[in-house]
Amino acid sequence: MTDSKAPPGKGKRFRFTVDVSERLADEIEKISLESGRSKADVFRLAIDLLNTARSAREDGMTVGAWQDDNERRREREFVNFG
Repeated sequence: MTDSKAPPGKGKRFRFTVDVSERLADEIEKISLESGRSKADVFRLAIDLLNTARSAREDGMTVGAWQDDNERRREREFVNFG
């Protein structure tokens, strides 16, 4: 069953109210402005990212970021993430 207010293909929608610190509110605003996404979309993207990280960890993978250049490789592992 889908909510009649939901966009086609999106399924039932739920509303959450989340209290965040001023620092986190500022970060969400900054990401929103820089990415051109709504604050709600930033929140949705963050949840999707956490879900993907959790799934990767369940599969025994490391979650992180890296950068290769001609001289060296820089790596960061995201711990307690997902």
